[in-house]
Amino acid sequence: MAIDLTAELKKNRVIPVAQFENDRAALRVAELLLKHAIGVLEVTLRTDAAIESITSVRRAFPGLMVGAGSVLSLEQLKRAVDAGASFGVAPGMDIELLDYASSLSMPFIPGVSTPTELNTALNKCGVIKIFPASMLGGVEYIKAVTAPFKTRNFHLVPTGGINQDNYLDYLNQERVISVGMSYIVEGALVHKGDFAALDERMKKIVAGLRRQ
Repeated sequence: MAIDLTAELKKNRVIPVAQFENDRAALRVAELLLKHAIGVLEVTLRTDAAIESITSVRRAFPGLMVGAGSVLSLEQLKRAVDAGASFGVAPGMDIELLDYASSLSMPFIPGVSTPTELNTALNKCGVIKIFPASMLGGVEYIKAVTAPFKTRNFHLVPTGGINQDNYLDYLNQERVISVGMSYIVEGALVHKGDFAALDERMKKIVAGLRRQ
């Protein structure tokens, strides 16, 4: 059964966006996320271990909502669904991917960076990724690009360049339901196996959310 993506993102204001070289690292990160009551993980399909990581995490931690990120093709999306991914995320706006995800009853978040792309995405879905958020102009860009769509009902997930210094600024924007953050599960720290540093980052991010 498909998840209620909007409801889940309202509960999880941050989406850790991770890249794994093996599923052992994925399992360790998943364990830490649940320790800090972060109930979602986006595994980007940028490594050969991505699909295996999704499968392993879903089996070991069924309470964690696991998504597939950086989805670029129908084949990748199908493999992610078969691996147990609960939702998909793309860096761009691909109508064919959106339609295929719909046919599989899989919630899908397309990426947009212009008003034209946003308008196109709104005809297909209600949760949309702004990417790369910081390079586009951050919070001020989000305010500007969404202003013409005031009468439309939708949610945004800014991603790209979001860290402990600015994530709350994004979350305070009216349309922003959640933010994508590779900062929480930084690839360099995962690669080194520095899970203590990741644990500390998660702790601080969650503390900030509680104070909001």
